[in-house]
Amino acid sequence: MSEDAEIVPAEDKATRAADELAAEGVSVTAAAVRERSGVRMATAAAAAKAWKERENKAVAVATEPVPEQLQARFLAAAEAAWHEARALSRAEFDEARAGGELKLRESESEVAKLTAAVEDLEQECERIDTEARVAAQLAAEEIAAVQTLAAEQANEQASQLAAERSRADRAEGALEAVTAERDRLLVQLEQIRATTDD
Repeated sequence: MSEDAEIVPAEDKATRAADELAAEGVSVTAAAVRERSGVRMATAAAAAKAWKERENKAVAVATEPVPEQLQARFLAAAEAAWHEARALSRAEFDEARAGGELKLRESESEVAKLTAAVEDLEQECERIDTEARVAAQLAAEEIAAVQTLAAEQANEQASQLAAERSRADRAEGALEAVTAERDRLLVQLEQIRATTDD
């Protein structure tokens, strides 16, 4: 079975999309992950959050103190400079991390709101689609009922027309017979008159 034919869970798709975005230098956001992977917003938001947490852990590991076996090799002045630089760096990092965490919380709050909004829209789309399907089904049934009724009425009218034509044909035949009898009687009457006059 080819990779395209395999069924990949939505979480795996979202995680892969986050890694690809990071590798391409694109900001890893819930919207970008959703667009890349095609998963629901809630899944995309969870994948983006997990990726950012992994990155924060990597940054924390990168800022670990100098190993003890190396500290002994530094001169006192170099060690003092190192600690001063490290303290400044740590302070800057803590400040940046605090700002980043604040922004992250704000972003997570915004993502949560947007996720809820997208979920609501998706549910609304599903509801509208369901209603449209039901309406189409009802319309099809109504059309079928109207067509059946129209066919029945057409058949009934055709039967009535045939009956009227039959009665008209019988009436026309009777009229012809009466007319013929009248003409015959008129001829007889003329003959009688002629005989009487003679």
